[in-house]
Parts: sequence; structure tokens; C-alpha cells
Amino acid sequence: MIWRLLILGFASWLGQAETFDHSLWNKLLKQTVNEIGEIDYARIKANPQDLEAYVRQLAAVSPDSKRELFPTKADELAYWINAYNALCTYGVAKAYPVKSVRDLGFLFAFFRRADYTLGGKKFSLHVLEQELIRPRYREPRIHFALVCASLSCPKLSREAYTAANLEGQLDFQTRQYFRETRNLAVDVKGNRIFLAKILDWYAADFGPSALEYAKRYTSEEKRKQVEGLRNPRVTYRDYDWSINDPGSRARAKTAEERELSRPPAS
Repeated sequence: MIWRLLILGFASWLGQAETFDHSLWNKLLKQTVNEIGEIDYARIKANPQDLEAYVRQLAAVSPDSKRELFPTKADELAYWINAYNALCTYGVAKAYPVKSVRDLGFLFAFFRRADYTLGGKKFSLHVLEQELIRPRYREPRIHFALVCASLSCPKLSREAYTAANLEGQLDFQTRQYFRETRNLAVDVKGNRIFLAKILDWYAADFGPSALEYAKRYTSEEKRKQVEGLRNPRVTYRDYDWSINDPGSRARAKTAEERELSRPPAS
């Protein structure tokens, strides 16, 4: 009987596809990211064990170094998004307290230093985003999932990206982003539209029109407001590089950012 159970257990194990485990990152997100997307860097710095262990996992393997752990494109992209967010969080937590990522090196050197290892290969955050994720996957919604530790960034998801949930997660992040006044606002009387700076920087990723792209994901009310305007003037908001730590939204310079300091009603 015991041998039979052992054989059945071994057969079951063989039948399970081994994939990369993001559970440490998922645990940390739930513990240190609040409902309005602020990150408790002080807590991470004081208790770095889980994040350090996850960073070691990322360093050991990647979709490029051990493809069998990443059977689908969704497995790959989930890994790279989680890696970017985790490494950015890790870099800021080590330097915390800090007011802005711009304080971590001249000309955004924080993003350009090849400080991180993924699957045995050195990366900077800039290379990871601009030379790997964007050109390889050509998925515009990554811009609303990648978080650069700054106030004007999208809100950091409180759960790790996974292959099984990736489509729904990216869709949710994008819809949440364009429902926020800071990222899409319509001034009907002034015939004017305000968009997030990300849509200006990466306009080529959003097809013929960044505004048309935003319309697809915003609320029905905003969509109708946009469609009711005739040749509106489009203004891109300034980007706030302040660290997205607890209390940062309530302290923000703009009313649109402070608006997010109130968590959504349950």
C-alpha cells in the first residue's frame, strides 16, 4: 500500500509542469503595498529577507536562461514585469529614506546602472524595460503594470503577475489607470483633454492615437465626454518623480494626485 502511494505520488509530480514561483513577491506585495498603491519601503528595508530571497530567485533563472520554466509567452512576460517591479522596489528600499529616484544618481542613473542579475545576466532597469520588454512583447498595457517607484507611476498591483491571470491583470491595471483623473480628464467647457505623460513618452506604443487608446479603457462617462468634443486641445500632465511611499499621495502637489489618497469605497 505504501509503495503504491509513493508511485502514485511520483507520477503525479512528474505530470505537473514546473514553473517559476512568484509567491515570495506576492506575499511581500500584500504586506507592504496599500490600497492606493503606496509602498512601505521602510518596512521592506527593516525586514528585507523575503525580497532578498526573491531577488536571488530572479538572479538564478530567467526565461532566457531556463526556458522550460516558462512554457508560454504569458509566463515570460509575468516574470519580466515582476522582475522590473521587484528590482526597482529593492533598489529604492536599500537607499530609503529618499525623496525621489532622481536623487539616486545624476540623469536618472538609478535606472541606467546594470546593478541587477536576471538569469545570470546583468541588467539595468532601463535595458530591461526599453530593450527587452517593450520590443519583445509589444504589449502597450505593460506601461500600466511597470512601476518606477514614483508618484506619477501607475499604482503597484498588490498581487504578483502570473501566467494564469496575466490577461485579466493587465486589463484591470489599464482600466484602473484611465479611470483616474490624473491620467485622463476632460474639460468639456474648455474643449480640452488632460492625459498622463506616459502617453506622450510612449505614443508609438499606443497606435495611431494615444487618446483613442485611452478611450477604450476608461469609464463610459469619460468616453462619451471625449467623443462629444470637437478637435480638443490635448495637454500632457507633468510627471511627479516623488517616491510613492506611505502618505505621498496626500502630500502631492496636484489635486488630481491627492484625490487618490482616499481609498476606494468597498
